[in-house]
Amino acid sequence: MTTNDVVLLADMLARSRGETVPVLEDAEHETYFSAKQYLRHFNTTHDDLLSGIVDGAQDGGIDALYMFANGFCIRDDIPLKGLGRNAQLDLIVLQVKNTKGFGESAIDKLVVNLPRLLDFGRDEEVLAKTLNPRVIEITRRFLSVYRTLEMPTLRILTCFVALKADQLHPNTVEKSNLIADVLRHSFASCSPTIDFIDASVLSDMAREKPSVMRSIALAENPISTDTAGGYIGVVRLDEYENFITDDSGNLDASLFEANVRDYEGETIVNRSIQATLEKHDENVDFWWLNNGVTIVANRVQPANKLLELESPQIVNGLQTSHEIYKRSRGAASGSENRSVLVKIIQAEDDTVRDRIIRATNSQTNLSLSSLRATDKVQRQIEEYLLKSDLYYERRKNLYSNRGIRVDDLVSIDQMGQALLAGLVQMPHVARGQVSTVFEDEVYDLLFASTHPIGVYLAAIRMQRRCEGFLRAEATTRGQVEDFSFHLCMLATIAATRRNRPSAAEIAQISDVPSEGVLQDLLQMVREEFAEGARRRREVLFDRVAKDGVVTEQLLLRAKNYLSSSSKRAVVI
Repeated sequence: MTTNDVVLLADMLARSRGETVPVLEDAEHETYFSAKQYLRHFNTTHDDLLSGIVDGAQDGGIDALYMFANGFCIRDDIPLKGLGRNAQLDLIVLQVKNTKGFGESAIDKLVVNLPRLLDFGRDEEVLAKTLNPRVIEITRRFLSVYRTLEMPTLRILTCFVALKADQLHPNTVEKSNLIADVLRHSFASCSPTIDFIDASVLSDMAREKPSVMRSIALAENPISTDTAGGYIGVVRLDEYENFITDDSGNLDASLFEANVRDYEGETIVNRSIQATLEKHDENVDFWWLNNGVTIVANRVQPANKLLELESPQIVNGLQTSHEIYKRSRGAASGSENRSVLVKIIQAEDDTVRDRIIRATNSQTNLSLSSLRATDKVQRQIEEYLLKSDLYYERRKNLYSNRGIRVDDLVSIDQMGQALLAGLVQMPHVARGQVSTVFEDEVYDLLFASTHPIGVYLAAIRMQRRCEGFLRAEATTRGQVEDFSFHLCMLATIAATRRNRPSAAEIAQISDVPSEGVLQDLLQMVREEFAEGARRRREVLFDRVAKDGVVTEQLLLRAKNYLSSSSKRAVVI
């Protein structure tokens, strides 16, 4: 590595810094940037990247922690549906330092703390004395997921990034083997990986353009119609497995419109697909018994039996794809001549793409997250927020790689959390079970067609105001995620002066609460969290924040607050 690599990387960091102001401090931005590059093949969103940052006091030598199941980032406590035997579970431990070398002390910290954090019998009260709540929460979630899955294949990747490093001392590499040893001691079957990333390597990662072209090999020449860009063919199961997995043999999350929780697990339909895959009948091909999959791509280029696809997405056939992937991870099955039916459509226009997604899933009972993105209300929200320079990502990474500030991006998850807190008054669900946003009963409450469009802008502005207020306070910066949804609920009540404000009343909020009002409301949140911690005998607020009783008590206090306070101005 040359000095130029350090200079060029510093330029990249400086140019990208504007994306995370004011959400992240400088050190956190360096972690965000490094994680974005290191996890580039996981197709992470800005929500994913932000959720894993644990840098700060008592971080145990860990700056970021991420968990993926079958390539999908797991960010909340909703139990995963059955992913079958040998699901791929990845835990990524990231440390980022703006230094000229890789210090051995960083390794020492992980050698001590990883076994403590990854122990099923751990005592969180003891851990809380030396480790911060975010580190404890994410590792707790990892242990829970590991126990839920059936014999998962586990990888633990530990990555050290030194932004100004010009050499890697052999002693450091040798010492890093201690991390692999303690990880194997915690999980005998895990595959530990230790990576050292210097300025040169990180710069190369940042320059690497994600491949948008993929090819799929058909068993025979495809059938096409007079309408350009539509093809139907059969793909041998082995070839389809190759198409849906990455170079490491893991399910490629970037190909799927849906969320990992959209996979239905051990349902009657999926057990039927499993049985069909497991049974080798020379007289019956797999595609005769299965509806197949639908793939949309920006451009389709045929070449005999090979189709070159630009930015392909599997928009129908999620269950079939998962079952084929699970089959590939099972026992070796010898030669395979069976095929799956594949429909491939060229659809660069977003509206056409949405119609295809909706139409091809119309005969299923699934509430796929991808289907939500095609709803009329989601398009309306996107258009409405754009007038206020907010970019609504109704579809995963819709506005990625455009250099847009994180503070100006709004995901469906974030919007759902803001509505759960301010409108539905369920901040404990917003904190711990954001995946419920896509469940029918919850989704219909949050995104009802009768809601005035202004409620979405008002809700996200209120949530962002509370988050910004908490980040600016030194005493609450490390607890933004715990306090923000409860504070948003109270702030919405204060701004509307309604115990149960309607969507129409929230839509009428033109300004956000003043600093003084937020201070008063935060004190209420603190007091009820403290009481909840005493009642539950908890030492960490993340579990208190997920407790519905705390929400009930805050709503009672909010009622008293409104009745006892004058109708003084509550906005800036």
